[in-house]
Amino acid sequence: MSIRDEIQSRVAEGRLFYLPHSLPSVQRLRTLFVSEEVSRVVLPPWDPNPEGLRFSQLRAQLDTFTAGGLISLAHDPFTKPKATYMARIDPPADEVWDIRSIDSRPAIRVLGCFAEADLFVALTWEFQKNLGGPNSKEWRDFRESCKTMWKTLFPSYLPFSGTTINDYVSENVHAV
Repeated sequence: MSIRDEIQSRVAEGRLFYLPHSLPSVQRLRTLFVSEEVSRVVLPPWDPNPEGLRFSQLRAQLDTFTAGGLISLAHDPFTKPKATYMARIDPPADEVWDIRSIDSRPAIRVLGCFAEADLFVALTWEFQKNLGGPNSKEWRDFRESCKTMWKTLFPSYLPFSGTTINDYVSENVHAV
């Protein structure tokens, strides 16, 4: 059974959800699946309050990924500009990636792993203000939660690993 078969099984079980672009007419160039936890904040309807608005903005950022929009990707977790769209987090060998929704406040971090090139599985999220610094217990717990979710969903598969950013995102990406 391939990782795609495993993903489809998790979708059939209701444990993962395919996230198409918000606009049905937009062609999908990359694939994004989300956990139930992430789906609760990125799928409408959103409450008519500041938090609901913020979650709709997060969804728009995820749509950039699925539509094949230009994104910045940091392969090295220790050298990245603040405005980086997506970055691998420390330790790199874990292959946990962070979608950084920081243009609006409060900033949101979405953690997940690549299953293969251009196929990302978003597993957990948190407001950045709740995470402390990069070496905090909160960040460590956040990362470990993502790793545990991956192992629970895909016990026979490690997250995808590549050597260059184009191994993860094949086009319309620039290294930072």
